[in-house]
Amino acid sequence: MKTILFPTDFSNNALHASQYAGMIAKGMNANVVLLNVYSIPTISEYQLPSEIENFINLNKSIAANNLREFTVKFIKRTGLSEDRIKQRIEYGYIADKILDTARKIEADIIVMGTKGASNILDKWMGTNAENIMKIAECPVWIIPQNTIIEYPQKILYAADFQEDEIFATNRIMKIAKPFGAVCHVVHIHDYFEMNTAQYVERTIHQLKNEFDKEQVTVTNLNRANIIEGLETYIKTHKPDVLALAVHEKSFLSKIFNTSITEHFVEEANLPILTFRK
Repeated sequence: MKTILFPTDFSNNALHASQYAGMIAKGMNANVVLLNVYSIPTISEYQLPSEIENFINLNKSIAANNLREFTVKFIKRTGLSEDRIKQRIEYGYIADKILDTARKIEADIIVMGTKGASNILDKWMGTNAENIMKIAECPVWIIPQNTIIEYPQKILYAADFQEDEIFATNRIMKIAKPFGAVCHVVHIHDYFEMNTAQYVERTIHQLKNEFDKEQVTVTNLNRANIIEGLETYIKTHKPDVLALAVHEKSFLSKIFNTSITEHFVEEANLPILTFRK
């Protein structure tokens, strides 16, 4: 049986996203681990070790109570049986502990809510969802606060044709099949792309041959701007999920180049499935 990790801060946004996690768990016949990462306020250098320990213990107790209450709401909203749900509390930095827990429990998927980047600091440092999706070994399903809770039937995979697209599409199909969802592989070919037309055509041909008997379609579009091209395609075809591959990037490229993945996570208005190639 698969394992889904769902981090929560007990907010309304997290409660909304938890319904999506419960829905995914049903479709994939998976267990769910509800995780809360707690911390304490900034500690003064003049505080005694015993005072710091008391702060930690107090926050741990509060987190445990809140997680129990959240679990009751989660069961009520999702209908999952209690024996398929586990609770975990960790102390430390949120992104670090989520990633560490995912490795420890061998999570198949991380599902988490996001409000996007709400201010300049978020856009510079990245939301927790962004930080996690860049490093997580398993796929990360990011649920915006206003998204509709419904089973995915149409997954749009925005392929960049930079690495093994057969491997990437297979990863998506493993998730799509339990829901009977179709996968639309779409490549937006901008005018500055280094890939030649011949390479793009060869990749499309390979994908069509590999997934000839699967619910997979492959489309190539020439557009001046990749982000605008994807946004137009989304508005026209209305997919239920946007799937994006995450690549390692240098520090300079993070500063000077616009990241398509980061843009859609920050401006998310439909569920986003990210995975590392």
